[in-house]
Amino acid sequence: MSKTLILTLAAVFALTPFTIDSYLPAMPTMAKAMGVDISLMSVTVSLYIFGLAIGQLIGGPLSDKKGRRYAMIAGLVVFALASILLTTATQIEVLWFWRVIQAIGGGMAVVGVPATIRDTTSGKEAAKLFSLIALIMMIAPSIAPTVGTIIMSVADWRWIFYSLAIIAVLVAMLVMRYMPKAVKKETVADKPGEIPQKFGLLSVFSEKRALGFMVAQAFAYTVMMIFLTNASMMYMEVFGQTPQQFSMLFFANICGLVVVNRANTFLLASFEPEVLLKGFLCLQVLGGIILVTASVFVPDALYVMVVGFVITISANGAVIANASACFMKRFGRNAGSASAVLGATQFTIGGTVSAISAFVSMGSVQPVVIIMLMSSITALTGATIAARYSLK
Repeated sequence: MSKTLILTLAAVFALTPFTIDSYLPAMPTMAKAMGVDISLMSVTVSLYIFGLAIGQLIGGPLSDKKGRRYAMIAGLVVFALASILLTTATQIEVLWFWRVIQAIGGGMAVVGVPATIRDTTSGKEAAKLFSLIALIMMIAPSIAPTVGTIIMSVADWRWIFYSLAIIAVLVAMLVMRYMPKAVKKETVADKPGEIPQKFGLLSVFSEKRALGFMVAQAFAYTVMMIFLTNASMMYMEVFGQTPQQFSMLFFANICGLVVVNRANTFLLASFEPEVLLKGFLCLQVLGGIILVTASVFVPDALYVMVVGFVITISANGAVIANASACFMKRFGRNAGSASAVLGATQFTIGGTVSAISAFVSMGSVQPVVIIMLMSSITALTGATIAARYSLK
């Protein structure tokens, strides 16, 4: 795969996490402008995740029929138009509507990234590319709030969405220039392990060897979503950390993700993705055990909890990439549909379980870390069963 194509795929993939976080600094201002409580503005984050899942289910089959390039451009156009229309919203309900449409466009575009990687690579090479894409996904949300703050310092909140529209257009131009055109289905031969002569979303579930890897990715991602949903409550309300201290503690997880991500790329030279997936999921389970044990015996020991969180979250720097590679290699001509089901499952389970964790936590750390550990164990079980199934 050429460097320009990798850059293009990274740009498409980075757009979603950047979009989720770039307007966070503007939330209080937007809520005040629309005369609503900030909690109603925060709903836009969940709505974006929901719309993202819908967009992937639309974009996956579309990319199988019309090509990855077509689906990506269509999604980016929808995203750009919705971003502009978001600036016209004066009521929260209108903002919610255009936010969902924006997310659907983003989902249509991003679903083509794993499918394109699957079209052009497989095995270790695919896992390395997924690791690189995952690294971009980690960096984008970490810088997005800063970008949003800079924009807010020189213009009003609408320019954040104008900027997103401009970025989407620029990314669409990259896609038009560097993405290969659709390959006719009849010229693409099935490879060993792929589903023969089946297309569409439902065909994905007939490949039983891949489903365990989907479970692994969905529940490993859920661990991260649980942490993101409850981090501010746990660190600032329970442990009494200041916003500045919280930022530093949160940044430790970003550093851990990057370190593990790069270590995974190095280890792929010697180990298969299936082996590394189980290894790093064991690391995540270890982190979960540390968290649950600490919550029982030393609930006030902040830095023991910090270590547990860093271990648990950092493991995803390798887990997501390896799970994606293991799952996607089972699909060929219907890779778009497979990517759609993988993404939609990941976001749906992650959003649902993280919301449940916030509801049952009641301002306590212990329920949160127990749910994180249960999710990690579920992910490890899925990967273990899938790996054994693949050998049959």
